[in-house]
Amino acid sequence: MMKTITKFAMTIGTIIVFTVGNAQAESELRLSTTGGEATTVSFEELSKLPDTEFYTSTPWTDGVQKFRGVDFDVLLDTYGITADTVRVSALNDYSVMIPASVLRDDNAILVYLQNDAEMSVRDKGPFWVVFPYDSDVRFQTDTYWSYSVWQVKSIDGQN
Repeated sequence: MMKTITKFAMTIGTIIVFTVGNAQAESELRLSTTGGEATTVSFEELSKLPDTEFYTSTPWTDGVQKFRGVDFDVLLDTYGITADTVRVSALNDYSVMIPASVLRDDNAILVYLQNDAEMSVRDKGPFWVVFPYDSDVRFQTDTYWSYSVWQVKSIDGQN
């Protein structure tokens, strides 16, 4: 009986360590400049930057939602990403090339709170590129939907 309990506890311990390790990695964002210099930024570091929030509906949520995050002007300037285009990649390896001017000029934010709560991976978190879709019909197009990457793991400056 004691051997079974010990084996069970060891299995649970392994699962807990594995889960915590993955959760920590998922709440970090890798940023790299055009020159290839990379840095990893934690959720806490991002949340200390000046934030922006807006209310908008999306095709992936019910009704109007409150989104809070870092404006891409702030994010790109803070981490020295000066490329004309950035690749935004998700945990599932979906990626899209986005003109930096679109992210800067169209009020996109890298969301880290939805309705004042952190987002789990299941809920499109921990980071999500969101535009103020309700503010302009041009944001309600396939192009902007494709730019709206959720479960963001990295943002890389491209030439």
